[in-house]
Amino acid sequence: MFKPQTLPRLFLPYINDRKDSYGRDVSLALHDGSSPDLSRKRLVVEFSSPNIASEFQAKHLRSTILGAFIGNLYETMGWDVTRINYLGDWGKPIGLLGAGWERFGSEEQFQTDPVGHLFDVYHKMNDLFMPEQVASKKARDEGRDPAEIEAQGLFAERNAFFKRMEDGDENAVALWKRVRDVSIANYTQLYARLNVSFDEYSGESQVSREIMTEVEEILKSKGLCEESGRSWIIDLRKHTGRAGVGIIRDRTGGSTYLLRDLAAVLDRARKYSFDKMIYVVASDHSTHFSRLFKILELMDISDLASKLQHVSFSEVSQMSDKLGHGHNMLGEILDQCQSAMQDSLKATPEKAALLGDTEGAEASIGIAALLAQELSARRVNDHAFDIGHMTSFEPGTGPDLQYWYARLCDILRTNPGHTDLSDEDFASLEKEDKVNLLRLLIQYPDITHSAYKSLEPATIMAYLVNVTGQLRHCLENSQDGTSPAPAEAMLYEATRIVLGSGMKLLGVKPVAKI
Repeated sequence: MFKPQTLPRLFLPYINDRKDSYGRDVSLALHDGSSPDLSRKRLVVEFSSPNIASEFQAKHLRSTILGAFIGNLYETMGWDVTRINYLGDWGKPIGLLGAGWERFGSEEQFQTDPVGHLFDVYHKMNDLFMPEQVASKKARDEGRDPAEIEAQGLFAERNAFFKRMEDGDENAVALWKRVRDVSIANYTQLYARLNVSFDEYSGESQVSREIMTEVEEILKSKGLCEESGRSWIIDLRKHTGRAGVGIIRDRTGGSTYLLRDLAAVLDRARKYSFDKMIYVVASDHSTHFSRLFKILELMDISDLASKLQHVSFSEVSQMSDKLGHGHNMLGEILDQCQSAMQDSLKATPEKAALLGDTEGAEASIGIAALLAQELSARRVNDHAFDIGHMTSFEPGTGPDLQYWYARLCDILRTNPGHTDLSDEDFASLEKEDKVNLLRLLIQYPDITHSAYKSLEPATIMAYLVNVTGQLRHCLENSQDGTSPAPAEAMLYEATRIVLGSGMKLLGVKPVAKI
């Protein structure tokens, strides 16, 4: 064990000299040392993935925030990270929107508010479609074949439009392209407000037909796929002993989400030669990914299946209840966070003075409030959505993290740390509160390693809360109006480095008044 008086001399220079790399371990991103190829490992992370036909839901926000964190974490550890937004931009929901456009679409309204009008069209159509869906489900529950119900009405309109899309019908494809383009443009602006960007906007529509055909041929050649009721299915009970049926082609001949996902895996493996691919998707898709990975193993592609991971999370949130439903839910969430943050800063002028009162600062702190709330809960836990609390300066909130970072910057602005210090200088750090803060800072590399293994951002968030709590004790015990001693300034600089590094991992952009 190190004696308290030796800790500062050993670790403070180390932390301060490695301000850009402290807490990183790039060895985690290198291939096995026995291999001649020592290039960085590559991660593909798929997250957010909203359906362009309907609203951006709470689970999409959580996937966006968690996925961005995972990308940041792997990149910090030296991995080459590719971030993909795999949009729901094909399939029956788009077919329903297309059929709805032919009933309710207005070019004039589309030009005025394209995303809003498409959302309204979809919901009008979905409301009309609901009774037919209920009737189909009832037939299935009673053991009857719903084929007759699904061969007429809006089922037939939806399926016919999607069939036209798959067949390359000029008008159907043109509408689909307009919907996709305006959706991506809208989301790109909103993601930027969250400090999130993607390397690729992919989607179900981008999956190669040739690779889908290749997948089907493999499935059929290995006896994994069979025809049933005009659909092509994989009966998993026959091949794994576990109940479950995966549908590859529906009775209309249309490709399914499962088939497109199988093909997408092969396509990405060939395009990116990844060492790992992570899907950040709500737990309601756990069965889908379990089947996907198992089918790849049955196709004798187990080496690829072993590189795939589904990072699940609870999709239960109070967000929808508090905000209602709307086509621009994500934008409304961000606007409400910024508005509430403005009120919070007005109520705490002494903190606003440190953080700055510009619109950009308010927006950044509001985003920090949202990110910190979403990342404080463990992935499997349900979580509250309280804009009032998240935008307060209570310990554990994003604004509180921003405040302490800004306060450190303010202290160090006029009292920069020094590197050439004597034993007498370091004696000022022998008090218990300073020693405890330093011990926390020393733990940071272990914390990032733990988060890397568990992919739990709550690990980082809880640690930063402990750091700011201990920093509070240190500053409260200091004499008001007294400049920090040189060694204390070095300690505060190390604290600023660690706090800023942890915030950036969470996707929070540190703010301080210049």
